[in-house]
Amino acid sequence: MKVSKYTKLGILIVLSVTILIWGLSYLKGNDIFKKIDQYHVVYNRIDGLSASNDVLLSGYKIGQVKKISFLPDHSGRLLVTFTIDSSIKLPKNTVAQIVSSDLMGTRIIKINLGTGSEFYSANDTIPGDVEDDLKEQVSMQVLPIKNKAEELLGTLDSAITVLTVIFNEDARKNLSESFKNINQTVYNIEKTTADLQEIVSTKKGNVERIITNLDTIITALNSSMDNFENTLSNISAISDTLARLPLSPIVQSIADATAKVNNILVQLESTDNTAGLLLNDDQLYASVSLLADNLNLLMNDIRVNPERYLKFSALDLGRKVYVNATGDVTGKIIFKVHLVSTETPISTDTDRFKGLGEIEEYIASEAYSYLVGSTSSFTEIVKLHEKALKKFPDASIVAFKNGRLIKLERALKSLK
Repeated sequence: MKVSKYTKLGILIVLSVTILIWGLSYLKGNDIFKKIDQYHVVYNRIDGLSASNDVLLSGYKIGQVKKISFLPDHSGRLLVTFTIDSSIKLPKNTVAQIVSSDLMGTRIIKINLGTGSEFYSANDTIPGDVEDDLKEQVSMQVLPIKNKAEELLGTLDSAITVLTVIFNEDARKNLSESFKNINQTVYNIEKTTADLQEIVSTKKGNVERIITNLDTIITALNSSMDNFENTLSNISAISDTLARLPLSPIVQSIADATAKVNNILVQLESTDNTAGLLLNDDQLYASVSLLADNLNLLMNDIRVNPERYLKFSALDLGRKVYVNATGDVTGKIIFKVHLVSTETPISTDTDRFKGLGEIEEYIASEAYSYLVGSTSSFTEIVKLHEKALKKFPDASIVAFKNGRLIKLERALKSLK
């Protein structure tokens, strides 16, 4: 069977038209050989979205916008129909959001999948949302800056007004004087700081000693804390004991003691007893004063001339020995200077002994004797004795042999 050329031409035209229609549909994103599902979304505005715009899921194209039309209720809302691959299911609560895909503002639909366990069916209407465009986003970012700028301009205007009022001739003069006073104050502060630094540098040793002494005192207080606690406990015990004592006998005892004291004072004011005579009799008072003066003269004479009253002394105190000694004593005889003897001890670090040398303390018969020097040279001990007399007029030279006190005359015989 022979096919005419017109038949062949018709078949070719039909095939060409079919291929053309399929190609145009494919270029629009409609693949007639691929199974798709379509969904609907209602928007109040679409901000430039048009048919054939892409539909993306996680940044991957899964379909395209098929159709955009107004709803027949004349509300101005738009119904957008888009198609996606039928292999992709949309869970409930999925949102189709219109967003910008580039800086030029090209609009696409971005699928934000929901978390529901159920899925939409084909041709269902799903919720939609519109992202703000670039202009609105820039406006929202710039709006706070604009507000701040307006506030800043208002503040600058107020500041300029204040400066205009301040920087007149009188104000400039006052400011100049204020800055001058400030400079003088800064200079005084610097000078004071320099003086303080000089004082601290010169008194650094004293400060260190003070700190050391404070540390010693604190250490001593810490070590004596137990004693303080015991003292407080004793005071507390005494206070408790006093609190338990009956007050009536104590008050009565005080009243009796007061009466006795008043009786004594009355007797002292009368002249019928010895104490009263001593206080009220001028002649008796004069006699006692004269006796005290005579005793004072007697004691001074004994101190100056003890040889008139004493024939011997354990330490040869006050005994005058006139020897023309020029040599030195050799052997085991040691000369020392006896400074003073007291019933109470004296610290060897006291200023009274300062400059005399090492001080020795001896205790005998409940008396404390203090000596200085230790030499076998009588010439040296005489010099030390003369020096000691300036502070201790009663100082005397004593001699020791083999650690025992001997008479000075016996020691001086060795000089001959």
